[in-house]
Amino acid sequence: MQHYLYHIAFWLLSFLLCAFLISYDNNWNEALLLSLIYLPVTIACAYLISNYLIPKYLLKDKKLRFVLYVVYLIISAIFLILLINTVVFIVIADYQFELMPPGTRDIAILNTVLFLIVFLFVAITSIDKWRTTENEKNEAIKNMAQAELRFLKSQLNPHFLFNTMNNLYALSLKKSDKAPELILRLSALLEYILENSKKDLILLSDEISTLEDYIHVESFRFGDRLEIEKNLGAPEDAFIKIPPLILITLMENCFKHGGKNNTGKLKIKYSIKSKDRNLLLSFSNNFLHNESNPKAIGLKNIESQLSYIYKEEYKMEKSISEGNFKIEIQIPVK
Repeated sequence: MQHYLYHIAFWLLSFLLCAFLISYDNNWNEALLLSLIYLPVTIACAYLISNYLIPKYLLKDKKLRFVLYVVYLIISAIFLILLINTVVFIVIADYQFELMPPGTRDIAILNTVLFLIVFLFVAITSIDKWRTTENEKNEAIKNMAQAELRFLKSQLNPHFLFNTMNNLYALSLKKSDKAPELILRLSALLEYILENSKKDLILLSDEISTLEDYIHVESFRFGDRLEIEKNLGAPEDAFIKIPPLILITLMENCFKHGGKNNTGKLKIKYSIKSKDRNLLLSFSNNFLHNESNPKAIGLKNIESQLSYIYKEEYKMEKSISEGNFKIEIQIPVK
């Protein structure tokens, strides 16, 4: 409805503008009558160009045909205006040029006024359509990004679950008394994932607490072979928010690739602290030299999450040196 009101308002203003420009002897009755006669030609030209020629030819990269049809349309419109002038000359002026309304005598000014209105309408509607298209495009990109993020999280959860279930299976084979405790910890982890995986951001304190549960679960599998060194920031960091499952995925990557085919010590170091309105995350693990750690799917998912939420405001760096893989992430404090 609002769209139609804009069009009605535009043509009412155009009607008054046309009357004002051609009433150079201050005969407003005559000017309004002439505007009412000539304006339908202007309206027809404007809508043909805006609603037909532009989408059918110009937007489909048929520029030559578009220009030709616009020229044909302008010539046809000028012909109609001349035809109307002829009728005015015969019917109103009784074949006497000096008796014709002043606004119809100067055909150049008359055509200039009418086609100025046409091109003004085409320009306004084209800008409006472009803006609408851009908004729809941006909305589609946003929806696609959200769908991609949901897909990444749906990949992450089974990936995490698969590794944890392997731990439980290993303990079950040994008939370990630690299996019930592992099930309890796993239940807490699953509850956390179900409640928070759909959120964009969660409290850092919740993520750290769940990270401790995850480390405890993995420690059942590695036992004395596991050596973890941690460095957590000040207590106020607990009020910072971060994307869910980021810390767990980083730690999972350390266990998966650091412990793969490694029968010796698995050494993991992680640091979580804030500095200058940024949160700094650092995770590192030792690994065998023949493993290709940096291409882990979990890290790719993290990078996609960070890109979606923080755009260009985050940093993620991976490095390998002397059998150690390290990943450092810097994100703005939320």
